[in-house]
Amino acid sequence: MSQPHAPGTPDESAGRDERPRPQYGEYAPEGWTWQPPTGEQTSDPAPQMAAPPVRPAGDAAAASAREGRPERRGDRIATIALLVIGLFGAIYNALLLNLLPSVATETFRQTAEILGTELPARDFVPGPQVPTLILVGTIVQLALWVIALAWSVRRLRARRLAFWVPPVAGAVAFVVFYVIMTQILLSDPEYARVLMGPGA
Repeated sequence: MSQPHAPGTPDESAGRDERPRPQYGEYAPEGWTWQPPTGEQTSDPAPQMAAPPVRPAGDAAAASAREGRPERRGDRIATIALLVIGLFGAIYNALLLNLLPSVATETFRQTAEILGTELPARDFVPGPQVPTLILVGTIVQLALWVIALAWSVRRLRARRLAFWVPPVAGAVAFVVFYVIMTQILLSDPEYARVLMGPGA
């Protein structure tokens, strides 16, 4: 049973607001908007989750194609072995081009004795363009090997056959070596006459 309210005693329910709690400025005066204090930063009440990085369609297709190919262990071993052989070949060709002017006379004499051809009347005298030819030949020999290495690694990572790349680069290097060697030997008119034959 409830007790009657005594006179002079404040009624607790008289000062209590029976309205529901306001939400997001529901009871704010018309036209009033809240602004954060200057210098304070507010955080996003509902931060968005970071979206996972989207892989380009081309990369996904390449990865899928690579995973679908079998790994060729024999091809990998053969490619590495051929690259090592090719490196020694490139270094040998570069050194031989640098030594060619000093050994050209003896080489001609040995060749003439074997083939029974004419001997040059004097020692080999390299022309003024020979240092440039040697530099170009050396750079090309080493550059071809670097290209073969990069191309082979790329094909191995993609699980494609790569053993044929070093021999192709080696064949190109062989042609370049003999073209430059011939140009070096032809830089001496006397040796050019012997190389080209009597009618040259």
